[in-house]
Formats: sequence, structure tokens, C-alpha cells
Amino acid sequence: MQTLGVVNGNRQIAQTFVSINPSGVTPPGVCPGNVLNSACMFQTFFATGKIQCTTAAAGNAACITPADLVPFGINVTHTGPVPPLSVVFSGQPNYQNPYSQQAEFGIEREIAKGWAVSLSGIYVHTIGLPVAIDINALPSAPFSNITLSNGAAVKVHNFNSSPVNPLTPGIAPCGGPAIVTCFGQPLLLQSDQYSSKGAALYEGAILEVKKAFSNHFSLLANYTLSKAFDTTTDFNSDFGPQDNTNLSAERALSNFDQRHKVVIASVIDTGKFGGRVLSGFQFSPIVRFNSGHPFNLLAGADVNGDRHSTNDRPVGAARNTGQGPDFTSFDMRISRRIKLGERADLQLLAEGFNLLNRTNYASVNNIVGPRFDLAPGFSTFNVQGVKVDPTTSLATPLAFTSAFPMRQLQFGVRIGF
Repeated sequence: MQTLGVVNGNRQIAQTFVSINPSGVTPPGVCPGNVLNSACMFQTFFATGKIQCTTAAAGNAACITPADLVPFGINVTHTGPVPPLSVVFSGQPNYQNPYSQQAEFGIEREIAKGWAVSLSGIYVHTIGLPVAIDINALPSAPFSNITLSNGAAVKVHNFNSSPVNPLTPGIAPCGGPAIVTCFGQPLLLQSDQYSSKGAALYEGAILEVKKAFSNHFSLLANYTLSKAFDTTTDFNSDFGPQDNTNLSAERALSNFDQRHKVVIASVIDTGKFGGRVLSGFQFSPIVRFNSGHPFNLLAGADVNGDRHSTNDRPVGAARNTGQGPDFTSFDMRISRRIKLGERADLQLLAEGFNLLNRTNYASVNNIVGPRFDLAPGFSTFNVQGVKVDPTTSLATPLAFTSAFPMRQLQFGVRIGF
């Protein structure tokens, strides 16, 4: 906020925006003087060595100085009216630090000699999570009623100032004089305020079975059933709410929500059994299964016209409605200890990860366009990733774009003395 905000009337970074479009046709390599055009400015600074400069002149903090901008009609100022198209940040008055309310209850019982079963419940409610909310967007902006291809009706805040928009083509509800009903400062691009209005809730139940190490065998198996909700993904403004006037509409499954998780691990020690060939071995298998995490469907464009293009979802889509891939892995460690006299031993190690060589997808292309409901076969926004073949572009909506490592083996030798 100190760096990108307006603190006591002063802007630490003075933002200045210059059009990329030339005022006329500029021949290649030619830059008319005093043309306020970014391409012309770049050519000028490149020709004078300002772009390639790595060491500023004495007394200057940068190679390009405010004096270099004066010929283009740009006078840098850190005070006075905020320049048009600026993005400024501020802090919510009476900002509160986040805090958590946590509770856990568990019971454990031995059901047979060396065997124990436990059941526990976990509750975590976090309040005051940081979230960037653009206070320049006003709740007085008009709504548009949209009918999806499956017949569902949705009501969307429409801040568009151009007739060319995905919500109501041909209509600009925030164009002309009406723009003052949509934005507090129409000339600002964004006015992001860090607030403490975010919240999260986690509820989980854990069932665990344990076999204490005896007779060269131990076992740990647990199953977690959980659900996690929140209203924000990250405090970065790129993850702000789709409708900055309605944070409650963002409440959905968290990015880290994981409904089911199973872990089974064991240690089997042959000890002195098995003769000279099999004695001294230790086997440690681990089986893991995790259900998939949700992912957020993105439009890839500013659908509602609120001057944010990184967080808009397709028309009618709620947050985090996509369901990511599950994860299954079987790992194993095998070791053998060999005595080397009285004071030393040799340990041989072999470890394998994802031994069944299962393809566990890691990420999905979640940019599906502003009107995903018009896609063939659409029925709901609750979608999953799609496997692709070598001929499929990774830019295909919902295509898996990466995977976790396939089978891996590693070997080692350890000497203890």
C-alpha cells in the first residue's frame, strides 16, 4: 500500500500511461519529435542508449529520468490528481488481523493386543483473511438477466461501458453519463483495498488404525473425510472477487479442499528369520490415495466490465466448480543391514516411487471462455479435466496440462560406524 497507494496525498510510484497506438502512420525507424506514443518513446530511448543502460548516471536512481520524459509532454508528479488508468491500493479502515477458532475431539481404544483404533474430529474457522476488493466498483451498477443454454436464469452485475460485451451485446449499461453509477472514480482503472473480510472453514473426521511394532511388523492406516470452504484464494488482487460488491458470492469449496484421503503404511522386518539370504531385510510399503482438488473455471477476459480480467468466470459459473484429478501412488523402500565387524555396518537401500507407473495429472487448463454454457453438451458447470492425446493442444479447455512424475527408482549405500 505504501508503494502502490496514495499515502497522505503522495504516490511513491508515479504511474503514467501512454497509448501504444500511434497518432498517424510512423515509418519504420522514424520517430517524429514530441509524439506521445510508446513505440516512439522506445525508439528514442533505445537510440540514446537508455534502454540498454545498466548503470545510472551519478545522482540518478534510474537510467531513464523524469527529465527524459519532458519532451514527450510527460511531467512526472507524485502529488496532485491521480493520473487516469492508474491502479492504486489502500487499506481497509480498522483492518483486523486474522484469527482462528479451532477445536478437536478424539477417542482412542485398544481393540486387541497391540492394535488401536482412533476416531477424531477437527474444526477450524478462520476469520479476517486478507482479500483485495476493488472499492471503485459500486453496488449501484445495473444488473443484467442472462438465460443459460440449459434454461437456468442468472443475474449478473454489468459494469460494461462498451456495446461489445459478453453479457448483453449491443447494450452499454455503464456507458456515457451512466458510468458514475458504476465506478466511484471513472478514470481510475482499479482502486484495490486490502480488507480483512475473508473467511474459511475446515471440518474433518479421521479414522486411524495402528498396530504397534511387535513381532517385526507395524501398520498405520488412516482415512480422512473432510470439507473446506472459503471466500478467497489469495490476497493478490488477481484473485479478488468476481463481483467486488458481493464477496459472499465467492463462498465455495477451497482450492485445498480434499474430500477423501487414504494412507496405508507398514514396516516389515525379517530380523534373523529367513536364513542368511533373507535375514536383515526391512520392507516399507506406502499406499496413498487423495481425491481431487477443486479448480476455478476462468473466462480469460473481463466479462462483467469491472476492469478486472484475471478473476472473471464464465457467465453463471460459481467459484471452484471444477473437480481436479485424484492421486494414487504405491511406494516402497527395501533396505538390508549387514554387519561389518563390531563397530560398523553396511546398509543397502532401494526406493521406488509410483511403482505402478500410474499417470497422476497435476494441472488442468481452466480457461474455458466467457460463455462456457454454449459449449456442446453443456449441462452444468461441475466439470472435470479431460485426458488428451499427442494430437490435442494443451490450450484445449479442460485439458490436463501436466502430470506428476512417473515411476522413479533410486538406490543408495550407507555405512555406519
